[in-house]
Amino acid sequence: MTESRVDLSRVIGMLVVIAGFTALAGVVIGGDLGRALDVAAITALAAAPGVRVVVLCFTWARSHDYKFAAASMALLALIVVSVIGTALWR
Repeated sequence: MTESRVDLSRVIGMLVVIAGFTALAGVVIGGDLGRALDVAAITALAAAPGVRVVVLCFTWARSHDYKFAAASMALLALIVVSVIGTALWR
């Protein structure tokens, strides 16, 4: 692997570690700040699959596999619409 490429497993691993620390801090601190830290932990966990889909989308587009790139873009659009819909519904 070249130096310019990002190691996806490290990025996702860091997201999981960040989620763990923020969740633990949220439980220990409590109150409004604790709730905000818990939300940050859930956001970090939810970001991991999205990062994977984005990387796959770019990889497929660079290799001229536009069918899979379009499918991954459709999945990303579905994720964005569901997050916006959940935020408005809540």
